[in-house]
Amino acid sequence: MTNKQTGLENVNLLGDADINISQEIHHEPNKLADKVGIVALEGSAVNIGTFNNYTQIIQEAKRAGSLINLPQTNVTFFTGRDEDLAKVHELLQKNQRVAVSAFVKGMGGVGKSELALQYALRHLLTDYGGGICWLRGNEGTLPTQLQDFVQVQLGENMPDGLDSGEKLAGHCWRRLLERVEGEMLVVLDNVKSFDEVKPFLPPQNGKFRVLATTRFGLGDAMQQYTLDVLVLDAAVDLLKSFLPDTDPRRGSDAEIEKLCEWLGRLPLAIELVGRYLARKPDLLIAKMQERLEEKKLQQEALTDTQRRALAEMTAKLNVAAAFDLSWQELSEGAQRLACLLSLFALAPIHWQWVIDAMGDVDEEDLETCRDDELLNLHLLERTQQGVYGLHQLLREYFQFQLQQHPEWQTLRLQVAVSLLNISRVIGQTLTLDQVKEVAPAIPHLEILGREMLDDIPYPEVDLIWAFVGIARFYSGQGLYTLALIPYQNCLKSTELRLGGDHPEVATSLNNLAELYKLQGKYSEAESLHLRSLEVRRCQLQADHPDIAQSLNNLAGIYVDQGKYSEAEPLFLRSLEIWERQLGVDHPLIATSLNNLALLYKSQGKYSEAELLYLRSLEIREHALGSDHPDVAQSLNNLSQLYTFQGKYSEAEPLYLRSLEIWERQLGAEHPLVATSLNNLALLYKSQGKYNEAEPLFLRSLEIRERQLGVDHPDVASNLNNLALLYKLQGKYNEAEPLYLTPFPL
Repeated sequence: MTNKQTGLENVNLLGDADINISQEIHHEPNKLADKVGIVALEGSAVNIGTFNNYTQIIQEAKRAGSLINLPQTNVTFFTGRDEDLAKVHELLQKNQRVAVSAFVKGMGGVGKSELALQYALRHLLTDYGGGICWLRGNEGTLPTQLQDFVQVQLGENMPDGLDSGEKLAGHCWRRLLERVEGEMLVVLDNVKSFDEVKPFLPPQNGKFRVLATTRFGLGDAMQQYTLDVLVLDAAVDLLKSFLPDTDPRRGSDAEIEKLCEWLGRLPLAIELVGRYLARKPDLLIAKMQERLEEKKLQQEALTDTQRRALAEMTAKLNVAAAFDLSWQELSEGAQRLACLLSLFALAPIHWQWVIDAMGDVDEEDLETCRDDELLNLHLLERTQQGVYGLHQLLREYFQFQLQQHPEWQTLRLQVAVSLLNISRVIGQTLTLDQVKEVAPAIPHLEILGREMLDDIPYPEVDLIWAFVGIARFYSGQGLYTLALIPYQNCLKSTELRLGGDHPEVATSLNNLAELYKLQGKYSEAESLHLRSLEVRRCQLQADHPDIAQSLNNLAGIYVDQGKYSEAEPLFLRSLEIWERQLGVDHPLIATSLNNLALLYKSQGKYSEAELLYLRSLEIREHALGSDHPDVAQSLNNLSQLYTFQGKYSEAEPLYLRSLEIWERQLGAEHPLVATSLNNLALLYKSQGKYNEAEPLFLRSLEIRERQLGVDHPDVASNLNNLALLYKLQGKYNEAEPLYLTPFPL
C-alpha cells in the first residue's frame, strides 16, 4: 500500500522586554523592586506592605518577558501573614512542591488563595523571572487551562493528536521549559485531591515551583504548610483598616477583640463585617455583635442536615451569619441573580450567559442588581471585561439560599437552557479562534452534564446536548481520548432516561461510533453504526435524513476496511435521500458526493470520481466560503485523485492551498495537516523529488504518532510510505526496520 485512503467524511446531523529591566530582574532584583515601591527585606527578599502597585509590578515583569496570568487582587490591606509568607518561601526553596492547607478541615475563607497571590506578587520580580502560571485546581480542567496559558502567553497553537489530558499537559510543560527563562511559579488554587492533579503537574527539574492551596489534606504527596486563622492582633488590625482612625463606632478594644474572636479570626468574615460597618456610619461595634449573634441563632435553628451542609464548624457558621447581613440588604432581584449565579461552575462566568439565562429580566435592571448591589457589597467580583466570579464560600451560601427560593426550579431550568444553547453552537470542526471562544464555557458545561440533567426541559431533544458540546470541543482538536467520556456518558444517559430504542440513543451510538472511527477502531465503530441504523429504521421513516446519515457513516467504515461492494449501495441510497429531503446544493450533498467519489477513486474509476469531487468542491465553496476546512478537504481529495492520474502539475497547487487552509484554521499540529503533508509528500515521491518528500513524511509521521498514537492505522500508512521512499532512494538500512514494524489490523 503506497497511500492511506484519506478524505472520507462521516457526518453528524446534530448541527453541525526591555533588556535593562530583564538584567535587573536577574542580577539586581532589589534595585528593580525599589522602582515599584517594594521594600527589600534583610536577606534579599522583598516585602510589599500593601499592594496598591499591583498593576505596576505586573507591567514591569511582563516587560521583562515574564509570563503571567495572575488574578486581580482587590486587597489593599494585607496583614498578619509576614511569617507565613516567609515560611512558604523557605519551603519552596527547599522543595519543588508545597501545599498550603487550612488549619481546620473543611475550613474556607482563611485566606489561602490571597496568601498565594500575595506571595506571587512579592517574589515575582526577584525569584520567578519565568513568571506565574495560576491554575484553578478544583475543576478537573487543568490540561485545558494549561493549553489556554500556552496559547495566550506564548502565542502558540496546540498540535493535533494530544488525545489525553496527560499528553496535553506534558506538551505544555515541555514548551514552557523550552521557552521560559528563569524559574516559574505554578499556583494550583483550591485543589481537592492530589490524585486528580498529579498527572498534570510540571516535571520536577528545578524550573518549576508548585504552590497549591487546599482545604483538604494531600498526604505526603507535597510538602505541607498549615495556614492558621489570623492572630488576634492581626485580626483587629484588619477590622480597623475598614474604619477611619477617629471613628468612635469602633468601641473599646475589648469589644473589637470580642467581635474578631466571634468571627473566628477568619479573614473573609472580618472583611465582610468590616465592609458592612463601613457602610453603616452609625452602627456601634456592640450592636454589630448583637446582630451577628442573632443571625447565628437563626442559623442554628436549621435542621441538623441543613446545618451540616452549610457549616461544619462554628467559625464557618459565623461566616454564614456575616453573609446574612449582606443578604438582607439585597433586593429581591439581586437575591434572585445571586441564586442563579451559584448554579454556574466555580470558574469565570461570562455576563452574556447570565443575560441569556435571565431573559425574563430587563438587561439594564440586571446590570443594576449586579453593579449597585452584588459588586458594591463585595458579593461578586469582576475579573475582566464582561467576566465575573464568585468566592467559593459565597457560592455555597448562595446555593443554600437557592434551595429556599420560591423560584429555584425556574432558575435551574433557565441556567440549563442557557448552557444547552452554548453547547449547540459548538461545531464538529473547530478553528483555533473557535477553540479559544468556547474554552471558558467547558467547566460550566461539565456541571450541566454532571448535576443538572433533571433540569433539562425537553430531554427528548435536548439531553444529548449536555454532553455533545464538550465532546466536540475535544474531538475537534484531535483530543479523542478526552472526547470519549462525554460521548460514553451521553449514550448511558439517553438509554437510561429515554429508553434503548429512542432516536436520540441512535444519535448517541452514531457519535460514539464516529469517535471510534477517528481512533482507527473500525470493528467497534461498525457494530455501533449497525445498532444505530437498526434503531432509526424502527423509529423513523425510511427516507428520514438521519437514516441517510447512518447509511453514509456505515459505508465510510466499509471503505476504510476495503469492503467497496458493500459501501457503494449505502452511499447511493444516502445521497438519494439527502437530495430529495435537503436539496441538491446542501452541504451534506457535498459530503455525500465526496464520499462516493472516494469510493470510485479507490476502485480506479477516476473519471467518475473527478466529476463528483468537482461538484462537491463547488457546493462547499458556495455554501461555506473558500477558506472553510471542508473546502480544504475537497481540495485535498481532488489533488489526491490527480496524483493517482499522474496529473502532477494540477495536483500540487491544490495540495498547497489545502495545506495552507488547514494550518491556518486548525493549527499546524492537527491530524488533517498530517494528512495534507503525507499526500503532498506522495506527490513529490511520484515526481522523483525525494529530498522534498522526506521531511514532509517525517513531519506527518511525528504529528500522527503524537496526536493519534503509534497504533493508529494512519501511522502505519506513514511508516509504509516512508519505507518505500527510503527503498527508492537506496537507503535499505533505514527502510528495513520500517517494513518490519507490525501494522495494526
